[in-house]
Amino acid sequence: MTRNWFTCVVKYIRPGVDGSEEKTTDQLLLDAYTYTEAEARLVGIVTDVCTGPFEVKSITKSNYAEVVRFDTGDKWFRVKVALTSFDERSGKEKEANQFFLFSADDVKDAYDKTREYLKGSGIGFVIPAINYTKISEIYPQSEEGSTNMTAADGYGAVPADHPSIAKPEEDLVPAGVDPDTGEVN
Repeated sequence: MTRNWFTCVVKYIRPGVDGSEEKTTDQLLLDAYTYTEAEARLVGIVTDVCTGPFEVKSITKSNYAEVVRFDTGDKWFRVKVALTSFDERSGKEKEANQFFLFSADDVKDAYDKTREYLKGSGIGFVIPAINYTKISEIYPQSEEGSTNMTAADGYGAVPADHPSIAKPEEDLVPAGVDPDTGEVN
């Protein structure tokens, strides 16, 4: 069984700046083996943050090859990277798309961090798209049980061969599941 990244949307009430209660909807990203484990982890995380009732709006599997948190940058950007390789049998160049999630201040910062991060990989690449996401926080589950990982500590990325990488074929929505909410019909 492989670990996957799950994007979770949760709606809850939290204390506001002035002490009043305010309704909020957050997008969180966490890794888990199954939807059930993802929901259980999400409930534990949200229970620590809010004191009142909450509603899990959706849990969907994401196809991030790597999630990289830097010390700088409080926003999350989905970066599409087209990796290029040469097929010796056919004599043609092949492109394979992968998606990365980088913490950055803006699109230019995400672009610069992506180029710097992939610079030493020895693989040709093009960055065709960078999109801002509404993800507010990432909750990786490391083997040691620590969830506070940063690039400066050497823990900022999940390696390309990490079992949490969702394969493109696995990203298909199963029959009977609403693709927008992840709910079973």
